[in-house]
Order: sequence, then C-alpha cells, then structure tokens
Amino acid sequence: MNCGLTFEEAIKFHGHLGPWLLIGYRAGVIAKNRLKPNDIHDLRCIVKIPYKIPYSCSIDGIQASTCCTLGKGNIIVENSEDFEFIFINIASKESLKLKLRKNVLDKLLNIKSINEALSYIMGLGDWDLFESS
Repeated sequence: MNCGLTFEEAIKFHGHLGPWLLIGYRAGVIAKNRLKPNDIHDLRCIVKIPYKIPYSCSIDGIQASTCCTLGKGNIIVENSEDFEFIFINIASKESLKLKLRKNVLDKLLNIKSINEALSYIMGLGDWDLFESS
C-alpha cells in the first residue's frame, strides 16, 4: 500500500513541526511496516490519549502516515490518561499496540522548549520511544 504523506508533507498538513506530531507519525510508520496493509481500508487505529492539545497533535501524525482518517472512520480517538496507539489490520486480523514509554512521557512533560522536545524524540530509536505488545 502506497498511502501516506512524507514527514515534510505531514508538517504542512498539521501546520507546524512539533514533538507530538512526530510521535504519532512514527507510530503510524511502525504500524504500516509491521502490519503491511494492502489497501487504505485495511488499517484501523484506536488512539488513547488525553484528548487535548498538544497530545492530540499525535492524531494528525497518525492520519498523515497511515491514511487512517477521521473522515473514513478508520481512526477512533478515546480520551484517556494512557498514551497508546492500537493498530489493527482487519484483513489479516493482526494487531499492534504501541505505548509511549513512561520515562519518555515523564521527560517530555518536563521539557519546556518545543525544539528541545523534538531533539529528544528524534534522538530516540523506535523501541526507546515505544513499548509494544
């Protein structure tokens, strides 16, 4: 499936570069690579986050990277204290749950600068950023 925007296009779509956009985008890329959907309707995502800015910016990252969109109804947002993204390939019945690591969240909540937060996220490998189940 060749669906999704480049990260530069995702920034344009969202309106600015931010750490939560990057987190959502990276989660979507991991899910696409792992679950290998064949078409734009195969992948579903359940986003569990505190549904407020800046955390909700991760939704735009997921939409941009996966083509799961609110308009198609294949992304669902649940207001939660968790920071996790559950992806399901409905064709293959495979799923992937990515949860933001607690140490990453704790550090992000204490960083005051967007640029510092971005540098921190960019410096983390996928599995330093997320835990999977």
